[in-house]
Amino acid sequence: MADTLGFDSARIKRLRNPERLEYFHPERIWEVLQPKPDCTLIDIGAGVGFLTIPFAEKFPTAKVFGCDILEGMVRLLRQDAEQRGLYNLEALLMAPNRVSLDNDVADIIIMGQVHHELDAPESLLRECRRLLKRQGSIAIVDWADEENGKSPPTGRRVPAARIRHELEDAGFRNIETHAVYKYHTFITGIA
Repeated sequence: MADTLGFDSARIKRLRNPERLEYFHPERIWEVLQPKPDCTLIDIGAGVGFLTIPFAEKFPTAKVFGCDILEGMVRLLRQDAEQRGLYNLEALLMAPNRVSLDNDVADIIIMGQVHHELDAPESLLRECRRLLKRQGSIAIVDWADEENGKSPPTGRRVPAARIRHELEDAGFRNIETHAVYKYHTFITGIA
C-alpha cells in the first residue's frame, strides 16, 4: 500500500537535496519550452516542488498548479509556497490519473521523474491531453534507460521509445527528444 501521507523523511530529504541541481536543473526545461510569462503550468507529481517552486518564482504572472497523489507532499508544497509568497502557485491533491481541473486549462504540463513510477501511464497521458489547451505542450523528464551511475536499476526505467509510443497513443504529436540532461530522457509533445 502506498504511503499517501508522503512523509518519508529520507525521501523528502532526497527530493530537496540541492545536489540534484547539478544534474537536473529546472532552468534547462524552461530553456527548451520557452513558456510565456502569463502561461498556466501543471506539474504532475510535483512532490516537494522541485520544479514547481522555481517556475512560480521565475514566472510570477503565470498560474501554476503543483499536483501530487500524496497528501503530505501537497501539504509541504502548499506551506513552502505560502512561506515564499508564491500566490500564483496552488498545490492540489490529485487521484491517480485524475486532476480536478477543467478541460483545456494548461499551456504546459511537466512530469519530472514521475513516468517510471506510473502503473498506468496511458491513462495519465490521456488526462494530460484533456487538461492541455490546443497547441499546449507536455514535457516528460525521466531517468535515462541506461547504466549511468544515477538511473535506477533496469525494470524501474522507461525506454524513450516507449514514452514516445505512449504519447502518440494519447493523441500527442510533434514528439521530440531533447539532449539536455546527462542522466535523463527529456521528451516533449504537442496537444
